Amino acid sequence: MRIPELLAPVGSMDHLKVAINAGASSVYLSGKEYGARKYATNFTLDEINEAVDTAHIHNVKVYVTVNTLIKEDELEDVINYVSNLYAIGVDAVLVQDLGLVELINKHIPKLKIHASTQMTCENQLKLNYLEQKGIKRVVLPREMRKEEIKSLNTNMELEIFVHGALCYSYSGQCLMSSFKGGRSGNRGTCAQPCRQKYKIEGIGKENYYLSPCDLSLFNKLKEILELNIDCIKIEGRMRNKEYLAIVINAYRKALNKLKSKKEIENENINLVFNRGLCEGLFNDSPKRSLKAGHIGLKIGHVIKSEKNQIAIKLDDSIKTIPEKGDGLLIIKNNDDYGFEISQNPIITSLNHFKTGKNKPMKNLTRRDKILIVKKVWQNKKSTFNLNESDVYLTKKNKLTKKVKEIESKGSSFIKSKLVLTFSIKNKYPTLKGKLTLQNKKEVESEVIGNTPFEKPIKKSINREVIKKQLQKIDNYPYNIIQININYDGTLFIPIRKINELRRNLFERLEKEAINSFKHENKKIKLKQYNNETNESKYNISFYTNNLKHLEHIENVERVYLEIPNNDDSLILSEEKPNISYMINFIKQAYEISYDKDYKLIWKWPDITHDNLIKSLNKVRGILNKMHYTLPIMSNSFNGEYGFYSMNITNNETINSLKDYKILTLSPELTKKDYENIIKHCRYPKKVEILVQGSVELMKTRYPLLYGAEVKKNYKNYLIDKKNNKYPIHKSISSQELSIFNDSELSLINEIKHLKNINYSNFAIDGRYKDDEYYKMIDIYNCAINGYINEKELKKYSSKNTIANY
Repeated sequence: MRIPELLAPVGSMDHLKVAINAGASSVYLSGKEYGARKYATNFTLDEINEAVDTAHIHNVKVYVTVNTLIKEDELEDVINYVSNLYAIGVDAVLVQDLGLVELINKHIPKLKIHASTQMTCENQLKLNYLEQKGIKRVVLPREMRKEEIKSLNTNMELEIFVHGALCYSYSGQCLMSSFKGGRSGNRGTCAQPCRQKYKIEGIGKENYYLSPCDLSLFNKLKEILELNIDCIKIEGRMRNKEYLAIVINAYRKALNKLKSKKEIENENINLVFNRGLCEGLFNDSPKRSLKAGHIGLKIGHVIKSEKNQIAIKLDDSIKTIPEKGDGLLIIKNNDDYGFEISQNPIITSLNHFKTGKNKPMKNLTRRDKILIVKKVWQNKKSTFNLNESDVYLTKKNKLTKKVKEIESKGSSFIKSKLVLTFSIKNKYPTLKGKLTLQNKKEVESEVIGNTPFEKPIKKSINREVIKKQLQKIDNYPYNIIQININYDGTLFIPIRKINELRRNLFERLEKEAINSFKHENKKIKLKQYNNETNESKYNISFYTNNLKHLEHIENVERVYLEIPNNDDSLILSEEKPNISYMINFIKQAYEISYDKDYKLIWKWPDITHDNLIKSLNKVRGILNKMHYTLPIMSNSFNGEYGFYSMNITNNETINSLKDYKILTLSPELTKKDYENIIKHCRYPKKVEILVQGSVELMKTRYPLLYGAEVKKNYKNYLIDKKNNKYPIHKSISSQELSIFNDSELSLINEIKHLKNINYSNFAIDGRYKDDEYYKMIDIYNCAINGYINEKELKKYSSKNTIANY
């Protein structure tokens, strides 16, 4: 049984030491820039250097996140930053931006690249592309199911998240924070709008519709080991040391037990920060969080609440019993009541409680335990009836002691193997060391003492005494597997000189081991191409999923056609897409468009797991046999046309996607960003900008509604506290939802400027719009010709924004 690497999050040097001591095999951290957690403490380059040295001597790998989208004017800075990381000796960098992958391959080809989960690599096509690019490891989306992971075939290493926060949207596919708060998740500054309460139109009460429970696959480790997983990852660079110590240590112990085919339980992971724990989509069992903050471990429910005490029926499975000083949270519907236990609680049996005796139980392994907690005057009064409420243990004082033990007494998971050879040369003691690191690197060093051996006046120093001194490890993560002593035991030297010899050797071996990871740092200068082409032909593309639009569309170059789901409810389904429906939809579209002057392009969904790709390819094959042949818009790195979900923010990414005819830039970009891209663009005719339409803010595989909620008379709108309405639509796969912005992006007043700086392809998104929306094409054609009619535009789009522009 192969045990995967255990990868831990690190937000500071203190966190690094905790992660090492708790049993991490590797850590991931970020510099001050270009990391997806900009508001974590993060590391300066000097601190990264120190962290890498500390980790490597403990046989722990260090991966640095450079997993934001890179803008055109940052390319030279970021590749030199990565060059510094390579010189420092980091083991790999996590990258989201395809352009940065190109630059690393060109300028630092020996540096390992891991594809961040923000690349959204959910299918085999994407994996194949990344493998061709020399990527060594892919962090799979948290939305992947066990069966989907099992079916992947690649020589790259696979990494999955097993514990920590879950985003509602696929990572890398969320623009909500960017569009609604000006803080981009793709740039490391997410404001977490998903953790707020919303309404669904038709369902009156607010709820945390976009906030899943935190992930925990602790109880699925055995299943994970049966998959082709190389690394399991803990989320939480912004969590505290208690979270790190408890969670990492729990997973390390569980993995170690699985080596001997044993499984263990651990309730402690529920006691450090979590929004409630679930198994996410791994086995398709997501849950919604009950509140935005920490919930803790569910221990039972209130059976009776009086003025001065609360009686709690403990779940029989619970082993962690609350004590004085621990924290409790009582939740009932939308209400909650939290407090600290101020007096020693009583634990009695249900029978004793019913008779009013409340005799303390001695055997706490018995069933039907009742916890009686006294209320004290310091506690605020609850505002609701506590009876039948669920009870959670939120704080356990004894955990603090355990964390301190891990911090002070722990050691790295794997120690380096050391062979020592002691001898005497010309009367001087000599000590050689051969250190073998976990990665099989070997370093050797030799030290010679400065004090010679002498003939003993009273007593010689024997071989056993020397061996005993050499066995002392101090705080070094070495495992001495052999000591060779070439000495007959007839001479004398002070013991302190043997200890000094040992310490000097250990220090030298540490330096040699650290230096074995270092590389030469080189300054990289990028050559910039200056685009001097003057475009004279301007093209409009139009997105639609409405066949009626096709009948009227004129004066556009391209129409991107998406097949809508014929069941646009909010209920996600495992049913396979309807092949006949898709074939008939495309056939009708093709026949309507046959004699039109635009090119019809089939837009595939942005999220295409392999089962959906099989269905799409089946439809394509049948259509081809019927001579209905269409080019494809796909973001799987191998299409002919690319949607803005590909997150293109620089020319290196454009140049890397050589097979694409048209690539749409990210709508997150600013005016300055658009100017920088086109100024240095080799293929300006290949670039398109979305200038009008509702932007997709989230793409998700998580349900919005659970249980009885699905029966209510809801409508497909998410509503925030300002009463903004966000349309929601379901993918053709029936497994994903898209949440669109409440306002339309509208750059009609910028068309003149965009033309002047050499943009020639402009896109209008008419999906899910009314039958008359195709008239937006004429409005933009007029704008291209110098006449802007905002009054006419507002007939079809009353609420507009320039977003980040």
